[in-house]
Amino acid sequence: MHGGGFALLLVADHGFAVAGPNYGAIPRHFNELVDRACPIVGSYGAKDRMLRGAAGKLEHGLTTARVAHDVKEYADAGHMFLNNHDPGDLSKPTLVGMQVMARLSGSQYHEPSARDASRRIVAFFDTYLKG
Repeated sequence: MHGGGFALLLVADHGFAVAGPNYGAIPRHFNELVDRACPIVGSYGAKDRMLRGAAGKLEHGLTTARVAHDVKEYADAGHMFLNNHDPGDLSKPTLVGMQVMARLSGSQYHEPSARDASRRIVAFFDTYLKG
C-alpha cells in the first residue's frame, strides 16, 4: 500500500479537514474508521490492474457512513494516470522503478482523466477548506 492507501489510513482521528487519495488501496480495516473520516475526493482508473473494484468499494463505504465524498473511476485510465513526469527529472533508479510499475499495473499518464481529476480535487478542497 502506497500513497493513496496511506492517505486512506489517516482519514479518521488525525485532524485532517479533507483527503484526496488517488488510486489508493482500501485499507483492510477501513470499515472500522470510515464513519469518523474527513471528506474524501478520490480518483481511480478502470484499467488499473492492481485496484480493480477499489473505487466502488470506497464509494460504497463512504455513502453508507454518510461521509461527504466525490469518488470517480475513469474508464480510459490506469494506475498513476495523474503522473506526468519528465524522465529527465527523475533519477535512473526512480525511472526504472516507474517503468517496471507501469508494465505490471497498466500505468501511464492519461491527460483527459488527469485534467478532470485535478479540477475535481481543487474544487473539493476549495469547498471543504474555505468553510
